[in-house]
This record gives sequence, C-alpha cells and structure tokens, in this order.
Amino acid sequence: MTDTPTSHWSRPNPASDSGRFWRDRSQEDMSALDHYKISFNSVGWFIPPYVTNGFLDVLSKAISDKGGSFKQPDLEIALSFIYSPDNLAAMVTERYPITPHINDFKMIISEAVEAHFLGLNHIAVSGLMPVIEGAGKKISDSRGVQFDSIKNGFVNLANDCKNDVIKNNIGNVDEIISMMESFIYFAENHIYIHSNKYLLSDNTNRHGILHGAYSDNDYGDPINFYKSISAIDFLCFVSAFRAPVSCFAPSPTERSRQIATFYKACIVRSKIHPYMANNLFKPTPRNGVD
Repeated sequence: MTDTPTSHWSRPNPASDSGRFWRDRSQEDMSALDHYKISFNSVGWFIPPYVTNGFLDVLSKAISDKGGSFKQPDLEIALSFIYSPDNLAAMVTERYPITPHINDFKMIISEAVEAHFLGLNHIAVSGLMPVIEGAGKKISDSRGVQFDSIKNGFVNLANDCKNDVIKNNIGNVDEIISMMESFIYFAENHIYIHSNKYLLSDNTNRHGILHGAYSDNDYGDPINFYKSISAIDFLCFVSAFRAPVSCFAPSPTERSRQIATFYKACIVRSKIHPYMANNLFKPTPRNGVD
C-alpha cells in the first residue's frame, strides 16, 4: 500500500484478546449499525458479523475523527485484531466445517488462512476469491435467488436475506438490514467494481486480482486477506438463517487453541522466510512511494 498509518492501535487486554471482538451480539446495544454502515463503507469495508460493538465503536470513531486521513494501513491494523490467530482458528475448526455451502470449501479456506499467517497474502487472497463466489452461488441457489452475474448475484442474495428477515422477523430486523445494505455497497462499489474504478490503495478487487490486471506490487497485503475473509464470514452468517448453526461467533476449543498455536508459529516462520530475509523479491514501492 502507498499509504502509511496515521494512528497506532494498541493490542487489547490479553485476557480478552481471543473472545472480546467475537462475543454474542445479543449482549450489546446494536443501535448504531447505520452509523457503522456509513463509516465502514467509506473505507472500503462493511459491517461484519461476529464482532462486538465495543470494537466497532472504537473503529467507527477513529474513521470519523480522522476523516480523509484515515488510510488503508490504519484499517489493516484494526482488522488484524479481529482476524487474529485465536479468532480465525475457532472459525476454521468450529464454524466453517459445519456451515452449509461454506463447508464445501473448508479446506481451501483453511489453507488460505495458513498462507496468510505465513505471510503469503497473494496466495491467501487468490484462494479465497473463488470461494466467495462459489459459496455465494450455492447459498443463492439454495434460496432460489438468481445469480446470473457476480455483482448482481450478491446484491440479489443480500436483498433476499433482507426480505427474509422482515417477513419472518429474524433477529433484530433493523440491524440485520443495515448489515445487508452495508454488504451490498461493498459488493457494488469495492470488491466487484471494475478494477479501473477501484480508488483505494489496497486493491482488494476481485477483477483486478483474478483477471491478472494486478501484479505483485499491486496487492498482497494483510488487508486484502482481511477483507476477503470477512466476506466469507458474511456468507457464514447468512447461511445460518436457514440452518441449525449459531449466528454468533464460536467459542475457542482445545482443537482451536492447538491450531491457533500453529498459526502463531507460522507468523514466526514468516519472519525468516528465505525470500523475505534475503530481499530476493524485494517489492518496488507502489507508485514510487515507500
């Protein structure tokens, strides 16, 4: 990314690191979701599932306070707390394998997560992008939703979920509607917009990545992975509307703790990767900016 962070996030209390951001949403006030929608869409993201309002409040306020000076590296730092080894390990072991249509891709997702923690974010993101589409189409088919094109398919899916929530009074209707609308904006204006029209420095754009319009130096940062895995989590959330799967984040288990330990070892290993250590593939600064 060409931007540099304008603020530094401090790691939360370690006692709350594995569960704080992923606690049951029913425990917290959800009245500010429309505010979140405006804030997060403005920086190329959306209202995510499985994240507490306490954290979202802090992030939304940081975006609001800094305005245009809040850059993609700032967002990347914030999202690194959400998509941590502990939290992703719980999703990999306890949620993706049991969620309909997501579980068809559980191995690909697991490998992408591992690649991310090894610092191989080009591979991680390239692996997740087809999963987002494949799982989205499977969920749409199960709901009888037309998925004739990628962008329109996700818009149709989110709108169908909105109608389902209203008709069947699922959860907190207004809040879920805000989440669906936020994802629609993300689909239409960011991840599935034409790559020539993508204006943010991170380049988390399906067409640019999968069509080869973006090369090494155009993407491959952790934020590309964070935005992609959050789209997978969104699909987990909507799949649970019609499945016996919790809409809340999974609690850590002994198995997830073992996987989290492995992910943390991957992070250490990534620091001594031969390509990184020897600057064999030292990237050219994007647009001439370090």
